[in-house]
Amino acid sequence: MSYGKKMIQALHDNDLGEATELFRQAMKQDSDEELYLLSDSLYQLGFNEETKAINVHLLELYPENDELKVSLAEIAIEEGDMEAASDWLLQIKETSDAYPQALLVLADLYYVQGLYEVSEHKLLRAKEAMGDEPAVIFALAELHFSMGKYAQAIKGYEDLLIQGHAELSGINLAARCGGAYSALGDFEEAVNYLKQSLEEHEHVDTLFQLGFTYLQQKEFQRANETLFKLKELDPSYTSVYPYLAKGLEEDLRLDKAIEVIQEGLQYDEFNPDLYLQGAAINLKLEREDAAEEYYQKAIELDPDNAGYLLAYTNLLNKQERFSETIDFIQQALMDEEADPQFYWNLAIANEGIEEYEAAGKAFSKAYPAFRQNPSFLKSYVGYLREEGDRTVIKDVLEDYLQVEPTDEEMLNFYESINGNYY
Repeated sequence: MSYGKKMIQALHDNDLGEATELFRQAMKQDSDEELYLLSDSLYQLGFNEETKAINVHLLELYPENDELKVSLAEIAIEEGDMEAASDWLLQIKETSDAYPQALLVLADLYYVQGLYEVSEHKLLRAKEAMGDEPAVIFALAELHFSMGKYAQAIKGYEDLLIQGHAELSGINLAARCGGAYSALGDFEEAVNYLKQSLEEHEHVDTLFQLGFTYLQQKEFQRANETLFKLKELDPSYTSVYPYLAKGLEEDLRLDKAIEVIQEGLQYDEFNPDLYLQGAAINLKLEREDAAEEYYQKAIELDPDNAGYLLAYTNLLNKQERFSETIDFIQQALMDEEADPQFYWNLAIANEGIEEYEAAGKAFSKAYPAFRQNPSFLKSYVGYLREEGDRTVIKDVLEDYLQVEPTDEEMLNFYESINGNYY
């Protein structure tokens, strides 16, 4: 038995000391063919340094062996040494038998660097050279999927399914097709593929995708059944909780939705979005105290998130806690690019505590962003009507009547300040 084979056996026996010594002996005494075999085995086991040492040694003996350069490039990519990977691959000429494989590795190199179009170009060249080689078709399909080119990805996956491949590199092709069709909005076709995948193998990611697709179709009962099944299979699959809660909320099962949120927080207690979702559901249940606790927790976890602050100040204004609203919004408005909704909420709060000048300034700042929002415009008109600003009120009324031309009360008011305009 070669030293290389003995080394592999030692590794399987978890005897690393013995394996290290056997590796030294293999490098000295095993034949070149035995070292090739050892290199492949070590690479499969994840021993990159030892694999690299063998390949460099063999390359010194056989400098024209481009397959060794490809292998060294693959290791370099895994180690994050993109420059070394590129150096190895650029040594391989187009006339080399290893060139198509080099193109595949180059595509991987450019993909890791975020150069997706260059990666695509290399894969297309590899496809020209290798024809219907499944590895190339799959690599292209995966690249197209990651680039959002879902129709092209589907073509590749379906070609592979026609060839008889159900799975490549641990990826279920039917599931990938389902995900791509779902992204394109073809939910019926997506469901067909996702169900096919689940018949072959019940995978939690595929269950999640199927549940999500049912939500997109507004088939809430099926969505909930699928996502509950996923939760039972893997309660620590944290992505399921917000979507399951959403499905239950849409199905008007609000108490159950809150239970799901609470259960999700046991696994993902630092997820502010989950608290925000729980607050919104509690408001629908008219549990304002519980909603406030959820808002406060979300803000505690992410104090600079404008969405959380806005939602909370909506509740404060609803409860006429205007001074608290103002305090929260003043913090948010330190950001020059603050959401204009803050100014609207600030206007309501200042009006509520009879700080009319401050309310007017806030309305004025919000106005450009809400010139087509009838609720805002009507609120602003009400403020201006009390304050008697005839010039501004005319402009705001005209904006309002553009979006609500049949509002008799506002039409009459406009006529009263402008003379029978209509």
